[in-house]
Amino acid sequence: MSSDSVAPGAPLPGLPRAGQFDFAARDGQTYRLLVDIPDAQPPACGFPLVVLLDGHALFATAAMAVRLQAGRPEVTGVGPAVVLGIGYLSEAPFDAERRQQDLLPVAGRSARFLDTIADEILPAIERLAPLDPARRTLIGHSYGGLFVLHALFTRAGLFQAHVASSPSIWWDDRAILGAEEAFRNGAGDSAARLLITVGAQEQDGAVRASPWRAERLAMARMRDNAAEMAGRLSASGRVSCTFTVFPDENHVSVIPPMLSRAVSFGLAGTAAQGTATA
Repeated sequence: MSSDSVAPGAPLPGLPRAGQFDFAARDGQTYRLLVDIPDAQPPACGFPLVVLLDGHALFATAAMAVRLQAGRPEVTGVGPAVVLGIGYLSEAPFDAERRQQDLLPVAGRSARFLDTIADEILPAIERLAPLDPARRTLIGHSYGGLFVLHALFTRAGLFQAHVASSPSIWWDDRAILGAEEAFRNGAGDSAARLLITVGAQEQDGAVRASPWRAERLAMARMRDNAAEMAGRLSASGRVSCTFTVFPDENHVSVIPPMLSRAVSFGLAGTAAQGTATA
């Protein structure tokens, strides 16, 4: 399905109202988009939007978290939101080849993917439901977390809330630090918000790991790299940055609690701006 012809696809098991369809981008790449649209009257300014990278891995949990939290707005402060998962035709939770092409900031590939999201995918979703351009959240894990940081540092106005879960800051000898420095030294307040999360066992787990795994964990410095970046960004004043460590969680088990926290981080206060389901 091209960007000129967009309609909800087949419903997804366990998530009534959610559907998926294939989307052909102008650069020849095809994505499988998973979309959950609230069964509620949209606010005058449109629904908030939550965008998930690695859609097949993250979409179902995030969509249910939004529904549950929006169902009790008096407790959560969260209102209904459109949830979009950007996945691939393989439907694997993580498509290793495609995600490396799209998410790693090398040879302009991540910039191309970010352009595809901004110029093609988001307008396509807006033809399915009215969206508020001032209430967009981008969520990614691992390589996806690195991409979230890249999006913030290079195109800060596209999303207002950013969730970098276990970001692969270590990748390519921490090449992302160059973009971070340019962002920190930029002029003015970006008005963006950033949540960086990591599981404690992504680094502390080295004491129980095999020698090979322990070496990998020591090299990646997942918690320390994330904490150091969060500290620098907070001190810069250019972004409101929150850093969260999930105790006893590893690089995989951290995903569900991270998504629950990410939903509340991105959508907090939206219940007061629109109609919530009871």
